[in-house]
Amino acid sequence: MALADRMKQYEAAFDFTLPTSSPVILRLDGHNFSRFTAQPHFHRPFDHRIHDAMVNTCSDLLLDFFPRATVAYTQSDEITLVFPEGGVQLFNERLQKLASLAASYCSVRFNAHLAAALSSDSGAGLKSGSGSDVLLSTAHFDARFFTVPSVEEALNCLLWRCRGDAVRNSIGAFARTLFSQSQIHGKTIAELIEMMRREKNVVYEEAVPKWAIEGCLIKRELYQHDGVNPKTSQVEMTSITRTRIEERGIREFSEENLKLVTERYWNDLDSPQLTKSTTVPIVVENISVSSANKTIFGPNVYVFDPSMPAADVQAKVTAIFRQMEANEFGPERYALLFKPGTYNILFDVGFYTHVAGLGQSPDDVLIEGGVNVPAYWMPNRNATCNFWRAFENFSINASEATNNTTTIAVSQAAPLRRMHIRSSGGLWLFQVDPSTGAGGWASGGFMADSVVDHQVLPGSQQQWLSRNNKYGNWANAVWNMVFVGDLNAPSQDNFPASAYTTIDRTPVIREKPYLHITSQGQYEVFVPALQTEIQGPSWTNGSPTPGKSIPIDQFHMAQPSTASAASINSALDSGKHILFTPGIYKLDDALRISQADTIILGLGMPSLVPVSGQPVLSVADVDGVTLAGLIIDASEINSPSLIEVGPPNSSADHASNPTLLYDLTVRTAGRTKNDVGITINSHNVIGDQLWLWRADHGAGAAWDANPTKNGVVVNGDNVTIYGLFNEHHQEYQTLWNGNGGRIYFYQSEIPYDPPNQESWMSKNGRTNGFASYKVADGVTSHEAWGLGIYSYFRDSPTKLENAIEVPEVDGVKLHHLTTVWLTGVPGSEISHIVNGIGDRVYANNPESAMRQTLNEFSGSNGSRV
Repeated sequence: MALADRMKQYEAAFDFTLPTSSPVILRLDGHNFSRFTAQPHFHRPFDHRIHDAMVNTCSDLLLDFFPRATVAYTQSDEITLVFPEGGVQLFNERLQKLASLAASYCSVRFNAHLAAALSSDSGAGLKSGSGSDVLLSTAHFDARFFTVPSVEEALNCLLWRCRGDAVRNSIGAFARTLFSQSQIHGKTIAELIEMMRREKNVVYEEAVPKWAIEGCLIKRELYQHDGVNPKTSQVEMTSITRTRIEERGIREFSEENLKLVTERYWNDLDSPQLTKSTTVPIVVENISVSSANKTIFGPNVYVFDPSMPAADVQAKVTAIFRQMEANEFGPERYALLFKPGTYNILFDVGFYTHVAGLGQSPDDVLIEGGVNVPAYWMPNRNATCNFWRAFENFSINASEATNNTTTIAVSQAAPLRRMHIRSSGGLWLFQVDPSTGAGGWASGGFMADSVVDHQVLPGSQQQWLSRNNKYGNWANAVWNMVFVGDLNAPSQDNFPASAYTTIDRTPVIREKPYLHITSQGQYEVFVPALQTEIQGPSWTNGSPTPGKSIPIDQFHMAQPSTASAASINSALDSGKHILFTPGIYKLDDALRISQADTIILGLGMPSLVPVSGQPVLSVADVDGVTLAGLIIDASEINSPSLIEVGPPNSSADHASNPTLLYDLTVRTAGRTKNDVGITINSHNVIGDQLWLWRADHGAGAAWDANPTKNGVVVNGDNVTIYGLFNEHHQEYQTLWNGNGGRIYFYQSEIPYDPPNQESWMSKNGRTNGFASYKVADGVTSHEAWGLGIYSYFRDSPTKLENAIEVPEVDGVKLHHLTTVWLTGVPGSEISHIVNGIGDRVYANNPESAMRQTLNEFSGSNGSRV
């Protein structure tokens, strides 16, 4: 390819376009304006010349640059424009070109208007050589475009800018001119207004210009006047287009205010223009961070609002991390939920902490600073025990404090869903050990339905499943990276040197339900629709994720202090869904889900524990059940199965409305026991990020102290699992008896702790060990992609004959298989990869002794590549 063509191809790879099917919002934001306005030339806290320049810039944008925008709103150093008809209808909707031109045009026009205002102001004191030339070139703006699903949401965007940030920012700015920072720290809006009145005898509403309180709305107006026709020299009535400014914001959602978005001219609204003498009442929400955990969700759920002082939110989330950083087996559970808005905070996330945005879109909530998972608590930044945390439905823009990089150094049970990582340094899936400069270990993770604007750097991350994501590029692989339905996944052509397995489209999925809050302040659970043969995230094509919302009153809210199996079953029988709030629930009976489309949703990683030898969850053979976001803990009383999906011999076809299992940990920790983690009897079940874990460490974890047989037993047909993490059980980790099964990404460490070879023999003592992945002999169709099986025989020189055992029939196909000897007692090994094929792994050196791979295995004659 010619040089010019190559360069153009590189450019085109990131030349995204805005959709023309949805309304578009343009937000322009002054960059470093606090430093700019600190110049002695300006009045504090509100300089009318800056405000006038902002208003005039809005007029320029409407009249000269963006003819399809219908309304502009400005307050402080921000401008919002709305394009209700779909797309901007310029430059073929090319996003980079539109954003760069919008930012540069805004910067140029603002500086021109401000220069004119300062030059005409005799009190400005700007003289040649005074630095005015430098001052007037330092104001600049950034720009971002995004879509909303409807004109109603476009109005809600304006409401968000007017109701929250505008009033809060103006009150804070004015208070800083009257009090010291220490005096106003931690004060609510209402407290600041009262301090002004009580201590300074200042009535805020009277002392501050209305435009500083509420901002201004700008729209075009058709103006009729007498003009001379140059052809006839006759005086005729003619119309010109100009802008008119109203010094007000938007307080409520109404049909009249909706017309602000949909109509092109003030004339179409018949809206009386307000005058500067009008008094605008201040509506103040007295919101303190102390109220964050006093919602319907109970004391372990913190619902943060952007009007809460950022320092207080920062202090709370930091305190929770300090409590949870190393709390691997503790009883505490938390959910940190963020209402739509921007939060200038930077925090880390520890064990049993669920962080989620409450918007309809991930971009409705922005953490402007960062959210990270470090591995400080383990030696050498080892993240192999960073389990049990979740990230969902918000965006992150990392600050310079973390080198503009988002770090999520995790292993199992730490899913990222519906995330937008905007950080210019990208997303790192590991953490560097500063003492050595090497990457700390990290072992397995999951990301779905997300966007990373820049690079994903796995570094030392050993394995990962990426499903329906979009990213700048994926930097490297170690042992097993699987991509299903990603938009720009790396090529798998160089496997195993580059350990990538790429599947172009996701065959069938319904994204995980999530909690959100409406513009009227009501909580709902959004349930995405079932989709087939899809590629990329569900929310990035100019339209929202398809699906439906269910009001929160249709959910039974389970609290650990009051819930019982009887009360939850009663709610299920009455047709309620169940939302488990954070905590530990000891249940003396199975929870029986007998109605189709029932949702069982966990908030804050709740643990359900059976104490009567029954399953925790027993699902009838019905359509469309959802189990999501739960930890299922075994107890001292043995359960044959901890989750049972469908009774034995289930036969119904659920292809059009399958049951979905999301983000489930089934855990057999020390001094507990069960036979099987999850038994799937129903057909067409879909799993999405499942971890079945017999504990290999922690108090009471030992061969005879926490016994289990199998992690998963699949008896149903046409079952699909994306991301199966299945480890340390004492017989087959996975036993697949049904036909038509599909699995995309498998990670399995076989048990560490057989005391001797005799304790771990299959097939009536004839075969060393139990295969990790066992497809039953009678199965005639099965397919799997990206299987990794790992050994660390810690306690004896144990051998495993085959990592995988499958019937050698035409319908069974395996793609990209890996075995690895992590470490272990000398003499231990995995002898073969599958059915006697593949060399053994038994040591760390040479490399072939540590890792063996097989590209393909299929066919009745056991053909392999």
